[in-house]
Amino acid sequence: MRITQNLREIKMNQVLDVSVDVHKEILNFFFSIEGKEYPDECRNRTGSIEKRLSKYRGIAQEQGITRLRLICEPTAEYQNKLLRTARRHGHLTCLVNTESVSKFRVVESNDANKTDTKDPKVIATLGRLNKVVHHRMLSEDYLVLRKLGRIYHELDSDITALRCKIDRLLIELFCDFSFTKDFLYGNSGAVLIDRFGCNPYRIIETGFETFAATMKRAISRIRKDTLTRLWQDSESSILNELPPGYRDVLEEQFRDLIARFRDRELRKDRIVEQMKIVLQRIRDDDPRIPPPTAGVISEKYLALLIAETGPMADFRNWRQLMRYAGLNIRMRQSGKYMGKNKISKKGSPLLRKVLNHIVLPLVRSGWLYGDYYHKKRETEKMAGTKAMTIVSRHFLRKFHGWYKSGAAFDEKRFFVCEAEYLKAA
Repeated sequence: MRITQNLREIKMNQVLDVSVDVHKEILNFFFSIEGKEYPDECRNRTGSIEKRLSKYRGIAQEQGITRLRLICEPTAEYQNKLLRTARRHGHLTCLVNTESVSKFRVVESNDANKTDTKDPKVIATLGRLNKVVHHRMLSEDYLVLRKLGRIYHELDSDITALRCKIDRLLIELFCDFSFTKDFLYGNSGAVLIDRFGCNPYRIIETGFETFAATMKRAISRIRKDTLTRLWQDSESSILNELPPGYRDVLEEQFRDLIARFRDRELRKDRIVEQMKIVLQRIRDDDPRIPPPTAGVISEKYLALLIAETGPMADFRNWRQLMRYAGLNIRMRQSGKYMGKNKISKKGSPLLRKVLNHIVLPLVRSGWLYGDYYHKKRETEKMAGTKAMTIVSRHFLRKFHGWYKSGAAFDEKRFFVCEAEYLKAA
């Protein structure tokens, strides 16, 4: 179930706006009614918030106003207690853009000063002008899917950081290792690490015959020239003559980093499986969510994409979705001056990251965006990053249409407008 509030159906003259400047420990309130201003402050604790909202509702009811509308800036997680408590007590909630507050502060008071008593008044003015952002309350499945997605991205960042540490440590421990770093993360590399700690001194001490036999027993298809090359790299590396105690410390640290890397890889795989299960539950409630389609998008990236967008039905058109992703165009034009058009990057950075991962394999020759991308690069002489951004925008727009149609994927329809498609049909 998706919980929404349609402000267009609410008579706003029967609603009292209460603006709040949110901090970790303190909430600063402000509202005005019948020409009288009410500044207030309380601790950011659920009990304190409930008492304040009950008090403000009483003041509003004395003036014939039936509901409150809480308005605040998004501040990490600190605003959630306020907004959830307000929703639980039947009040309306909405957000204001932090950049709007910062810029409007100068407009309202003609100075750049920032105080805890000034910001709520600025937020109140934005509320009166209805310059507010819809506050979405996600259902349980969407909340779980989004949280799992965030954990996935954190694990992905951890894995990247661990690989960098492993690569740096390998240079010190096995300085003449001539294979690519990806060798370590394959089956042969796993055996090399588990049996020998990727320590060239340990490999040489074992002797070539024993080393080759050990590797061959674990990886029967390993090539002889691979074993020979590993042995030669080890012989070259031990010429550095690291002290025995020092190389033991390096090997221990290397094994520890590898163990942490493998743990996060397994955890990431489990997270993906959980996300697929949750996505299927969401799809049962909303069958218009596209199925995984070979050569377009996998179930994993569908889950990551829906985790960041939330309910697709919340977006009335593709332009709203572009703004949410921060892929809307920011223009610079004044008189005869025409600046460069750029994407705003004001929306969700994780959504843009997921889109980049989705479209990256699709721009290869022969794939969905192969011709489209290479035309931008080769014919229009466009920079790679700009071409990838255009592809991401195109995919997101088409994904929105794909969802709205509820139909199966049609590659012939993907790159033509509706009028051209109908004419060709």
